[in-house]
Amino acid sequence: MVRAHRNRRTSRSGFSLLELLVVLAVLSVVFSLVAIGGRTFVQRASERSVVDTFQQAVWQGATSAAARGFRTELVLDGEELSIRRLGTGDVLRRFELDGNAAWNLDDGQVLVFTPPGAIDETTLDALPDPIEIVAAGTTYRFEVSLIGEVRVR
Repeated sequence: MVRAHRNRRTSRSGFSLLELLVVLAVLSVVFSLVAIGGRTFVQRASERSVVDTFQQAVWQGATSAAARGFRTELVLDGEELSIRRLGTGDVLRRFELDGNAAWNLDDGQVLVFTPPGAIDETTLDALPDPIEIVAAGTTYRFEVSLIGEVRVR
């Protein structure tokens, strides 16, 4: 009877020190690239958040007036925009703003929306032209139409 010799390989578990060092070096390079690029990404996301929030708040104010059949107002209060029912002050919607953003708007009533969903022209005329928001060092200029459309210039 002939027996075949099997190669006995000893099984190792775990990583060698060299493999571990290579993985750590690769991870450190990846993390440093993410840290550098991530900071810019976060700043840009913050900027875009302020722009989107303002556009959304104006659109929601016009939509609320049209859908509910009563006048609504857009109110700026520090770091918050809110849509309220005109006369009662009931808050219909709140929008948190980035605390680092600077506006050329004063706190208080910004716009009034009438039931067909249009902006009251007297409040629109009282707005600064253009509306400016400075977020993360970038200045955005806005133009608001009578139907609640907000465009970045």
